Amino acid sequence: MPSPYRASFLPALLTLLLMAGCGGADLDPDDHDHDHDHVYHRLTVWDGELEAFARFELHENSGRIEGNLYLTLHDQPMPKPEADEAIGWIRLGSGAEADEAQLKLDAPGRARFELFFGDSDQVPLTVGLRWNGGERELMLGGVDRYAGDPVSPELDLREYEKESQWRLSFAASETEPRMVAPVVRATGRVGIDERHALTVTAPVDGEVTGAGGAPLPAPGSRVSVGAPLARLSPTLTGEGSWVAERTAYLQARDSFERAQRLREADAISLGDFQSRQREYEQRRAGYEGLTGDLGRGGVRMHDEGDRLLLSAGRTAVVTRLHVGPGTAVRRGDPLLELHDPDRFWLHLLAYADELDGLGEIAGIEVEPRRGEAFSVGEGAFQILGREGPGDAGGTRVRVTVALNGGDAGLRLDQPVRVGLFGQGGDDHLVVPRSAVFDEHSHKVVFVQHSGDQFERRMVRTGSTADGWTVIVEGLEPGERVVTEGVYPLHLATGDLEIDHGHEH
Repeated sequence: MPSPYRASFLPALLTLLLMAGCGGADLDPDDHDHDHDHVYHRLTVWDGELEAFARFELHENSGRIEGNLYLTLHDQPMPKPEADEAIGWIRLGSGAEADEAQLKLDAPGRARFELFFGDSDQVPLTVGLRWNGGERELMLGGVDRYAGDPVSPELDLREYEKESQWRLSFAASETEPRMVAPVVRATGRVGIDERHALTVTAPVDGEVTGAGGAPLPAPGSRVSVGAPLARLSPTLTGEGSWVAERTAYLQARDSFERAQRLREADAISLGDFQSRQREYEQRRAGYEGLTGDLGRGGVRMHDEGDRLLLSAGRTAVVTRLHVGPGTAVRRGDPLLELHDPDRFWLHLLAYADELDGLGEIAGIEVEPRRGEAFSVGEGAFQILGREGPGDAGGTRVRVTVALNGGDAGLRLDQPVRVGLFGQGGDDHLVVPRSAVFDEHSHKVVFVQHSGDQFERRMVRTGSTADGWTVIVEGLEPGERVVTEGVYPLHLATGDLEIDHGHEH
């Protein structure tokens, strides 16, 4: 018959073994950190260039909170001080019952804390910071000992840890109303500025060869100052013969130099000397007219003896070639065309009724590629003309705009979209252009709710100007949106649907 002591001992032993398997008895189940999901409370304050974000667990039974304080300064983690010293303090509660601890950064931007409730169950959490000789006190918010788990909002919030944000170029800012000028949208193409274009013509009769044996520069290629364009092998005889012009000049120069020596020896009459001088000056003018700078300085001619070298007098782009190696040309025949790479005309089409209501055009925004744009302010462009109708329906007109220099690498015949902006305007809610993300034909922004929680929200957008996009619907003033690092955030917080091929 089993002993009653043995019968009572076995269940007790089994209980002890189970407790040992769990790491021992735990008088406060809220205090252990394994075999349960961490539930975090969050409090965040943005104060100018500073973000203070506390993420902590609330332990009701033991009456304490523990977690991390993340400090972001100018979108970067606050650096650790050189000495192992506190950067400030964190306090739970107020008055004599408050529990306060020193803040030391365990890593750049991160400090761990543990604080206990006093007699009050609903108290403020406050942070005091010291850096660069200054001090700042921030009230993060209220903490309720018996709040339980955080109430999950109806919003679908995605978490993106603070350390990952710091590793990226990541920033966010509050939405704000700004004055937005009225705008008319136009489409068109880039053309050369005809006022800064040059047709290079043959200065003499001859045959075209490549410069230095190289092929002629191709249309669209960029040539710098002094770059060879082409060489001409002049004809030996003929009305436009370079050889005849050059020979006559050299003979007149030699004759004049000999006359100078004879005049010094008083071996030539004054009349004969002056006659040779006039002949030399006339021949020199003709020779120099075929060398040096031509075409308002756009092309330079160089005497290479039996050939003439044509080189670029300024930086340019080759628009068109009229000849090839071996082509025979007469004086005045076109060789090639050049244009200034920093000066263009925009040939646009815009709706006539919209343009009539716009008034004076005060600025433009050029979008050479989708999602990329640059603004051109007053004085940096010129409206050259408006003609109409510009299409078969008669609803649009042609508008020609001259850009006065250095405009984001535009190229000839490139299609562009252009915003023509009027003066004045109305206040609209705007966000930086970089904050808006295209997702499956929808416009999306990421609204920041705490230091590491974001809401993916669809919005309806209006016009974009000077780097700002109007939000017609979907945001309220003061909401905080991500402005840098949008695409990495999209990748990190997007839903991934994985087909395993079977059911669990």
